[in-house]
Amino acid sequence: MRELNDAFAQALRDMRHRADLAQTDFPPKVSREHVSLMERGIRSPSLNTIDDLAEVMGISPLALVLQCYLHRDPDTSFDALISKAAREIRTEMIHDGSKTGGDR
Repeated sequence: MRELNDAFAQALRDMRHRADLAQTDFPPKVSREHVSLMERGIRSPSLNTIDDLAEVMGISPLALVLQCYLHRDPDTSFDALISKAAREIRTEMIHDGSKTGGDR
């Protein structure tokens, strides 16, 4: 899990710097202390926290998660990662018999 935390830490720092934000720009959505712990790979974010971080940075939560996995697996291209996810999502929708993506 540490490897994934480190990848998320790098992704968060990269995206925060790209948005020209400081850790102190995240409260009240996410405390500065929590941002610091995540950027050091000490804490893992919840889905709600990823959503809040993305909102403050003005990006999609998916962009933050994708950046994380690109850091974790630097030999995997962006296109390969997106293609794999798209195939898996479409496959899941077919197997579930759901075309709307709604709750079961």
